[in-house]
This record gives sequence, C-alpha cells and structure tokens, in this order.
Amino acid sequence: MTDPAGKLHIRLDPDGVRIDSTRPVRAASLLVGRDIAQTTRLLPALFSICAAAQAAAGAAAIEAALGLAVDPRVASRRRRLVAAETLREHLWRILLDWPGVMGEPPDTAAMARVMAGYGAWRTALTAGVDLFAPGAARSAAQPAAAPAAECARRALADLGALRVFGRPPGDWLEQVAGIEALATWAGQTDTAAARLIHRVLTTGQAGLGRAGVGALPPLTTADLDRCLGGADPAVDAFVARPTWDGQPRESSPLTRQLEAPLVQDLSRSFGNGLLPRLAAQLVEAAQIMTGAEASAAGPIPGELPAGLGLAQVPAARGLLVHRVRLGDGRVAEYRILAPTEWNFHPAGVVAVGLAGLMAQADPADLGPLARLFITAVDPCVDFELQLPIPH
Repeated sequence: MTDPAGKLHIRLDPDGVRIDSTRPVRAASLLVGRDIAQTTRLLPALFSICAAAQAAAGAAAIEAALGLAVDPRVASRRRRLVAAETLREHLWRILLDWPGVMGEPPDTAAMARVMAGYGAWRTALTAGVDLFAPGAARSAAQPAAAPAAECARRALADLGALRVFGRPPGDWLEQVAGIEALATWAGQTDTAAARLIHRVLTTGQAGLGRAGVGALPPLTTADLDRCLGGADPAVDAFVARPTWDGQPRESSPLTRQLEAPLVQDLSRSFGNGLLPRLAAQLVEAAQIMTGAEASAAGPIPGELPAGLGLAQVPAARGLLVHRVRLGDGRVAEYRILAPTEWNFHPAGVVAVGLAGLMAQADPADLGPLARLFITAVDPCVDFELQLPIPH
C-alpha cells in the first residue's frame, strides 16, 4: 500500500512564511468498515514512518473501546518498541542530516548499523506475542525475549558512544547537564553531533528560530472527544490545523524534554530556539540508549461510552492521538491527530520560528539554517523549501 504521508511545502519570502501541506487528513477513513484484525494489520502499513507508534496507539484505542485490560508485560514491550523507533528516527537526523549542515558526508555506515540494531530489537520484543493485537494474551508475554532485546539496546548504546556522544550515553547525560558542560563537550569531542553543537554555540545561532508558541498541555478525554468526535468538516479542519484555546501549540521532543537539566538550562537562555531543540534530540536518544522507555501508550483517562476509545502515545516527533468508534465488531469511525499538524500549522512554531530566523540570519546562511531548524523540529514527511529570490 502507498504511504499516504503527503508532503510539506514551505515558502519563505519578504511577506512572511507560508506552509502548505498535502498530508491527507482523512487517511484513517480507509479503516472504516474493517474488522479489528484487519485494522491492526493495516495501521502500520498505512503509516509506515512511525509504524510502531501508530500500531501502539491503535491497539490501545481499540482496547479502550472494547473495555479490554492489557497485560503489563505486553504494555512494557509496546513502550520499549516505541522507544526503539524513536531512537531510530532521532539517529536518522543526527547521523544523516546534521553532518550535511557542515558540508560533511552523512554517516551512512553508522546508520546501517542503527537499522540492523533496530531490526534486532524489534524482533526480540515481538517474539512470542502478537504485540499489537488488542488484549494480547498474558501467556504470550514470555520473558525469554528480554536478553535479546537488552543485547540489541546495548549494541545501539555502544554505537552512540562511538559515533554520537564520544562517551557512554549514561555518562553524557550525567556530565553534560548545562550550557557550560555542553560547550566543553562540543569543543573536545570528535563526532558530527559535537561539531554541529560547537558551531551553533560559537556562531551565535543558538537562539535562532525562537518563537512564542507554547507547548501543548496535557489532553483530557472530554476535550479530545469534543474535537475529534464532531461532524466531519469540523473535525477535518481541526485535524488539518489544530489549535488549543484558539492558539497553535507545539508537541515535539523539545516539549517532552523541558524538564531535563540540559534542556532546562538552555531554554533559560535560548527559549525554544535551535540549540535547545538539537539538545533535546540528543538527550532523548541518550535516555533511550540507557534503557528508558517511552511513556505508556494507553487510553486517555476519562469516561467514554462503550465502543468508543481514545489513546495517545509519545511518538518520535510528538504526541500521537487515535480515536476509534466500533460497531458490530467493525470500525465505524477512525481519527488520527498527528504531531506534524501541530508543529507545522501555518501559524505554528515552525512558521513563527522561520520568520524570526529570516530576520536574524545572514542571507547567505538562510537556506542551510532554515533546513536545520525544520529538521530540528522534525516533520514526519518530506518537505520542499523555497527561499526568497535575491534582488
């Protein structure tokens, strides 16, 4: 099946920033009329970029609609697989995209090892259980997969120590907890990630893209059901350009990591500018390499009628929400609210950040810096950037 991800068209000109999206907001309607087994199989195929997060959110929403409890060991495997997928996506940016900003070749050899490591981790976590089958059987959650999964995680941690952090990821988290320590690490470590951080710090680019767009607050069942459960035109409009309390919001690795000591320290000086965003991806990658799981993919607390389920999962690029209504064992309605629509809202954090960047950056550096900022926020789809025509 073709991935219905679509594309972002981002245009910078003297009048401001324009973001247009071809992402099909009704892609989930392809699930309507399917039975539960078909739906759980199709979700990761339809949305292949963050397939594990999509499958986890879908399973949790269907379980909520059916009133099914989830075995804690199955839930833990889902969390770890979503975390592994998040690590894979962060390393894609760090190893392949970040070097290009400095004119260096992408580290394709390291990324090949990441993909192999992720594959081994996924195989271990899915061994002996249909992980995303709603109500996956307790007896299937066999502990035998734990050593293989741990081995795969450690292999990626070793790779991170060699090609990203220059030291064990746990040591990096402990030792690089503020701007001074970050500057020291960046100046003394021979990895592309460190060189990019050093460049951003020493060229005064750390605060570029700073925008007055707040983080998405915690979401309740009642609020989300009201936004995702109305008439189709209104829901389509919300899913395409979501706002909260009338304002665009951000949901990203940065907003997840605002309490991390390093990100907290950087945010005091640079807000939600470029450097805190890059640091948030590094922090989250290091956390996962050291064994941290993503937050639970599960039902959103709150009362809903039988047959209706809402769930959320912290996907690689931000909060992912699924809402499903079942009838006679089949999907009657399905809605997905993805982080890309929050972050790349036409008046959202990327649009405002790029407008500020245009005003601050040297015109010769605008293209590379704009691309770096966009990838630091991280869309889950391809984007096309159009720069102002020089006069």
